[in-house]
Amino acid sequence: MKRKRKKRLSRSRNLLTVLVICIVGLVHWGASSARAEPYLAIQEGYKCSKCHVNMTGGGKRTDFGNIYVQTRLAHKFVNWRRVLPKPKEDVDEENPLKTDSRSSFFSGRLNDYIAIGADFRWLSNKVETPNNPTEEEFNQRKQNVYLEANLIPDRTTFYLTLSDGGDAREIFGLLKRELKGKPFYLKFGEFFLPYGLRLQDDTAFTRAVTGFTYGVADVGLEFGFEPGPWAVHIAVTNGTGSSLETNRSKRLTTSVAFVHKTFRVGGSYSSNKNAADVETEIYGVYGGAQFGRVGILAEADFIDDDTVEQRVSILETNILLSRGHNLKFSYEYHDPDDSISENARERFSLVYEPFVNQFTQFRTGIRDNKGIPQNDASNANEYFLELHLFF
Repeated sequence: MKRKRKKRLSRSRNLLTVLVICIVGLVHWGASSARAEPYLAIQEGYKCSKCHVNMTGGGKRTDFGNIYVQTRLAHKFVNWRRVLPKPKEDVDEENPLKTDSRSSFFSGRLNDYIAIGADFRWLSNKVETPNNPTEEEFNQRKQNVYLEANLIPDRTTFYLTLSDGGDAREIFGLLKRELKGKPFYLKFGEFFLPYGLRLQDDTAFTRAVTGFTYGVADVGLEFGFEPGPWAVHIAVTNGTGSSLETNRSKRLTTSVAFVHKTFRVGGSYSSNKNAADVETEIYGVYGGAQFGRVGILAEADFIDDDTVEQRVSILETNILLSRGHNLKFSYEYHDPDDSISENARERFSLVYEPFVNQFTQFRTGIRDNKGIPQNDASNANEYFLELHLFF
């Protein structure tokens, strides 16, 4: 009993210390930073729901999200209609060129009720591991097709993500309402859980170790309330993302954030029991701030499954070199067992991310892993090139 009490007190002190540092630092930085065109949506001071149909981020983009990518994020807007023949040059009079717009802007909206979207990622990867042969591979890292059906516009939405092999990764109904003039929503179905920063890289320690990746969805109910600068999300799900469903308990996942134009700060918590009745608690804080062309993101999480305590964190810096060209530096830390000293691992990443046009992004970079000398895999170097097509 004493050990349990000490562990809880230790966790509380750790979380409180990180929370105070993040709040004080981010509020100070955000209040004093200059306002300039940022690179990421988080640096714009937007909530996830501003650019994504899924209110907690990821997946299909909203109409605003499509406009933002094509008019502000991309290095160059390709007006592909310029290469098409003008109507007077069309030699096939019986089958004239059909176009519903003089603009090359693409919305993915089929009509007032139905819209589609997609993400495709192709990866060339090289991994150099000490005392092991070098590995090289081509990989289709991600291919998703999205369907949004606004059955009652701004009120009732059906959402579907078809992933690799045609499997439904996310499928849910979204009901939007207002409470005393403040918007809230209810989400029913299978969806990604609202925890921490929704980083694109699923291999990041804060994503892979906690289990909150784009490869793990859960079935249940989510409530969201976004009054003013606040964003509150609470999900109750089966917990099958990390254990077998026993129907005796449910997983609780919550996230609360304060979003300002130049900074944000928030916290997340998740609790789940597996089939053996072992409870895993995950909790942490996150935030971000913008300094002119430089944006900083950070997250720290603690994982406790009654036997082992783990810590993971990330500090990421994004530098907007010019419109559509981002340079990313990140440092990650993972302590797999808090009771054992000198067993932590680190990862350093340098990534260049150009959005060359409104539908195409490249990502190329290197990741340097540092771990205990006895583990070759934890000291590998990774080099990669990724092509991302989207709409």
